[in-house]
Amino acid sequence: MITIKGFTLSILEFIKYVSLVVIGLLPIMNPLTTIPLYMALTQRMTAQTRQTHARKACIYAFCILASFLLLGNGIIKLFGISMPGIRVAGGVIILILALRMIFSGLDSSSSVDSDPDDIKHANLDYSFSPLAMPSLAGPGSIAVVMSFGSQIPGEVSITGHIIVIIGIAITIGVAYLALSSATYIEKLLGEHGLQAITKIMGFLLTCVAVQFLASGIHDFYLEFSAT
Repeated sequence: MITIKGFTLSILEFIKYVSLVVIGLLPIMNPLTTIPLYMALTQRMTAQTRQTHARKACIYAFCILASFLLLGNGIIKLFGISMPGIRVAGGVIILILALRMIFSGLDSSSSVDSDPDDIKHANLDYSFSPLAMPSLAGPGSIAVVMSFGSQIPGEVSITGHIIVIIGIAITIGVAYLALSSATYIEKLLGEHGLQAITKIMGFLLTCVAVQFLASGIHDFYLEFSAT
């Protein structure tokens, strides 16, 4: 049993909820789509420098997502947005990105306007941009995190946020492993293999988006029927 601020969860329940966060976030983050950009940007760097950029990018991405999770309610109150609105909007964004992943094999949230060669020759630290944001912590990932945050019941707010943060950390850990192993993954899967994995993740992401939409529409109905 795990007890957090008086709220008790079994080990299996804790693993279940953390797994739901990872399953919802990993397909939209999709570190595999970041590998080609990462490889192009670090092509002429030493192995140590490449690892440093991968580590810093993942740390930045974690901080970005955790910040939106913790500040999401403040943003909602500031702009007068309802919780069902966040869920529906997040579901729509995620669904669009997921369909693009399925039918084109690419996730537009992971694309950047700058040419990799231009960024590479500029000799800049690009671990924050474009690797951390918008590649890893793009609009889709932020929408997923805020959607999860909006579904945390008030009576278990601390426990829920801890679970989501752990899920984010695990997902970022997977992203770090992917970037660290970029050379081997690219050689192993090849271009067609990367596209196939992206389409599979796009399907899983579609299921998550539909769930968010259904939950938001249901809450909208309850909210308006009560008035």
